[in-house]
Amino acid sequence: MKGGIKIGLFSEFPSGRPTPFTAIHKGVEYPGEVILTESWQPELGEITGDVHFRIVILSRHQGVPRELIRERRIALLAPSLTLRERGEGYHTGADLEIKGDAESYAAGSILTYGVSIDPGEVFSTTESDRILTSIATILLANARPSPPIDSSLLGRAVRYSDAGDIFKGFFVNPDDPWAKMALDDIAPALGLSRPRDPRKLDISSCPVFDIIGRRLDEVGGIAVPKLYRELSEEFALTWPLITLYLLCFVYWQIPAVEVSLNPSRKLFLRTGESLIGGRLTSSLVPYLWWGSGMEGAFERLYYSTEHPWNSILPYASLICPDLRPVEEGEELDEQERLLIQGLEGLKRAISQNRATLDLLRQRLGESPDRGALSGLERLSRIARAKGYQDFFSSAREEYPLVKALADDLSLLQCLSRITEFSPEVVEVKSYLDRVTLRKGDEELEMDRISILEGINLQNLIASPHLWPSMKALFDWFRSRYSSAYLTHHQDYHQKIAALRDVLEASRPEVEALRRLNSIAELGGPLGEKLFDDYEELLRKVVSCPLRETGEVSVDLEPTCASCGLELREEPPVKEVERFLKGLEGALRKQQRRLSSEAIRQILAQSGNERVDQFIKIVQTSDLSPLVNVMDEEMVGFLRTFLTEGKR
Repeated sequence: MKGGIKIGLFSEFPSGRPTPFTAIHKGVEYPGEVILTESWQPELGEITGDVHFRIVILSRHQGVPRELIRERRIALLAPSLTLRERGEGYHTGADLEIKGDAESYAAGSILTYGVSIDPGEVFSTTESDRILTSIATILLANARPSPPIDSSLLGRAVRYSDAGDIFKGFFVNPDDPWAKMALDDIAPALGLSRPRDPRKLDISSCPVFDIIGRRLDEVGGIAVPKLYRELSEEFALTWPLITLYLLCFVYWQIPAVEVSLNPSRKLFLRTGESLIGGRLTSSLVPYLWWGSGMEGAFERLYYSTEHPWNSILPYASLICPDLRPVEEGEELDEQERLLIQGLEGLKRAISQNRATLDLLRQRLGESPDRGALSGLERLSRIARAKGYQDFFSSAREEYPLVKALADDLSLLQCLSRITEFSPEVVEVKSYLDRVTLRKGDEELEMDRISILEGINLQNLIASPHLWPSMKALFDWFRSRYSSAYLTHHQDYHQKIAALRDVLEASRPEVEALRRLNSIAELGGPLGEKLFDDYEELLRKVVSCPLRETGEVSVDLEPTCASCGLELREEPPVKEVERFLKGLEGALRKQQRRLSSEAIRQILAQSGNERVDQFIKIVQTSDLSPLVNVMDEEMVGFLRTFLTEGKR
């Protein structure tokens, strides 16, 4: 630098222009500035705006009287004579140059007001950022008190941009990720929410609100620029934090307050339109566009002259559309009565819709819908209000945006519509859950699954108007299912009747086998399980009594009310075939026993004409004659002859 030392240490700072620089004090990030200059100028001793400290760096040795520094937030760094200025050896090169600069400042002075800073200690490092942060931290500790913030609740330091994110989280978009982080980490420490629910505006114990409230009560109105100065200088708050507190105060305060606006400065709404009317009221706060410099539009904070009732109308008229602004006290009583009536109706609707949600949740087998339950809970809290001011306080606490209340009331209307058709929903779900289909019914199965997927709380709440079309789709499904079922029911029971005839016709064979098994002399019993199978099959092959009457219907239930037949159920044809085959096999084995040489010789010795005839029957391949003669009398003859023959 011409005429001065070559500044390698602070080469990142332009000469003569302030450069923003921040430092953290008591958990808050404060904006300050660094100015590199060749010589001290008187105007450098005055700080205005949202600047909490200033570090002035002289680029050359210059004697500056300490008395010129009268501001606690300012530090002046003056180097000693450089090596070059003293005529000593001077080595070039970036590292040597920076080291030489640090030595020059370490041997120089740091001028401040009210605090002593040792240049030798500060310049023991050659990192400019560490040097300036060290000085800024000392200045802030000297010039700024502890801010009214509970630092024990801070998740991290309060950044300069956090105020805008918190405003967004409370009033604009609570789902914004940056807003959620700022609310969780910082809002409780600022006194704008509670640790257990950091994303919900709650200033019931906010120390800054107490400060603003006391100032307002002392004079009945405050010049907002003066309020900014006081909160900045006396309570160490940055302008974005003050703006955040001021807007929340205007939004929350009861009795209502408002801010008059500077006509030469504009505030903008999120729609992009400028705010007109010359005043900022509670109802307008959530719709503001947050931006830097908006504090310049605020002129005076004062209690609102508008009737408090009129302030709640944006909320109350959503509950009771017939409400209107009032001028006289007599009118207010009638309006409040109408509001209370509306709140009573709201409570009844909430109770009814909670019951609907519980019913659908249980019958549809779903978890509680958190969004719907939360909405009903919010509405329930405002419905408990005992008067219009109590309602206003509750409504603003639950709904920073009037639109949010409108959204929950819209949810309630959706639930009310669902309540009307919820019995149908339960019936359709129950019907489809019990429908069973065959492998060849792919189209029916696709329709069944499609309808079931549409029957869930989320879909019903989001689009209750779609239920009639879904019910029509179900009716179409049921008509096709009914046609397939009735045809199956008729065919099934025709086959069942035929199978029963076959089984009834085989009863003589069953009894013949039972009697043969009772003759111990023939050997162990055969096919014992066949007797149980026979009785089980007879129980299965029972024809539906409605088959002949034609009264079968699946309009209410997916199966026949009499027989409960499922569409995929088939007659036990193979089971009957296996049984008959097993029965024949057991009888033939018994026949072979009877026709064996040993048994034949024993029976032949009896000399009984009937036994001789029996011997001829068992030697044939046809089982029918054997079955026909195998009565109890024949069993007795055989048992007697076989017993005597073996003696």
